[in-house]
Amino acid sequence: MSESNMNKTAMIFGATGAVGKQLLKDVLKNGTYAKVVSIGRRPVELEDSSIPQDKLVQKTVDFDNLEAHREDFKGVSDVFCCLGTTKADAGSAENFIKIDQTYVLNSAKLIAEENKSAELSPVHFLYCSSVGANKNSFFLYTKTKGETEAALGEMGFEKVSIFHPAFLETVEPRTRPRLGESIALSVYKPINRLFGLGGIISVDTVGKAMHKVAKDSSIKPTEERNIKKSSIGSTIFSFPNADIEQIGCPKQ
Repeated sequence: MSESNMNKTAMIFGATGAVGKQLLKDVLKNGTYAKVVSIGRRPVELEDSSIPQDKLVQKTVDFDNLEAHREDFKGVSDVFCCLGTTKADAGSAENFIKIDQTYVLNSAKLIAEENKSAELSPVHFLYCSSVGANKNSFFLYTKTKGETEAALGEMGFEKVSIFHPAFLETVEPRTRPRLGESIALSVYKPINRLFGLGGIISVDTVGKAMHKVAKDSSIKPTEERNIKKSSIGSTIFSFPNADIEQIGCPKQ
């Protein structure tokens, strides 16, 4: 059942990124939040005049000194986290982990602390991870994502929804073009379409799915094995790519 968000505040991390920007657009255009707060290292630019911005509040923060912004994290209901990068964009493995994991977890910690009404924070934390995320992986990218997921489950939220999209197809040019991504997509896309592999998903679909899951508490992962309880009692929903596709772009 869809729920009213008229008195709720949404917070979005990473709204300048591929998924985050499409999510922000959908929330502003189709959402019912009283306020939408974008948190990032720089403001997001919305060129589309059809996107209403009267409810949008943009906060530029220093992720290396989040304590200075603690007040900005109060009074939120649904938090969408689309922060992420690659080792190539970050410049090193150390910087990748800092941006992709440390910034995410430090932000989540402050949100849980500043929005606590009981043992667990009532905030619904929605995190865009990646297909293959596994804390025991030998690969830096998937290992870091998996570790972040595990930590979020113990952060102190009543509910954490984690999304595992496949290869992302952008709808707007990236701020920093990724040559390898472009080449891989051009090669893999026709193969994926021909054989129906379900290995590519639009960032627009991911954003819409995240919004719908926040808006409608009846939406759950298709398989029971993707619904778990953490050691502190948080409900953890894990949405694989097939679920994301069905939720964000349902087939008629």
